[in-house]
Amino acid sequence: MASSLEYYQCILDNLTGGLISVDMSGKVIYVNPMAGKILHWDEAHNCMGCHYAEAFEGFEALKGVIKEALETGKTVRRAEISIMHANVPLIIGYSTTHVKNHAGKSLGVTVIFQDISFVSGKK
Repeated sequence: MASSLEYYQCILDNLTGGLISVDMSGKVIYVNPMAGKILHWDEAHNCMGCHYAEAFEGFEALKGVIKEALETGKTVRRAEISIMHANVPLIIGYSTTHVKNHAGKSLGVTVIFQDISFVSGKK
């Protein structure tokens, strides 16, 4: 039987959308496998522990989403950004949420996203 921690890790690893989590200092805590697939980014697993600005150097719009979430504390329920991949724009639908502990202390932010290029008819 899997431990609770292993079970929760498997939930995150098997999400059908991308998930990136960053702590309040900007350090990348977690990037799920689907995030790498959506972004066509083979090195996603290597960015854990890096500052998000360094880790997502090639993804300016995504860096902006993370920066705004950290700086403003606002939650985005549903929005879109464009990310370039091989000179082709990907339309990414995303939401942000703030991660807080049981005492209400902010621990960081999480961005959940999907490639909606074909859904939006913009590709």
